[in-house]
Amino acid sequence: MKEIFEQYGGVLITVVAILSVIAVIIFVVGQGNSSVIGQAFIKIINSFVDNANKNAGINCKLM
Repeated sequence: MKEIFEQYGGVLITVVAILSVIAVIIFVVGQGNSSVIGQAFIKIINSFVDNANKNAGINCKLM
């Protein structure tokens, strides 16, 4: 086991770091409407559509 860590320790640390970054990205970005970024985009798009509709005199809801 010691020999494995001596030879591949750097590679193992790199792989764990990359997998951790991927896990954080998946958690933050997520899938669909339940993610933090997804909610932010929905909020921005709804705000834009609401403001555009107010300026145009249209009463329409996107989501």
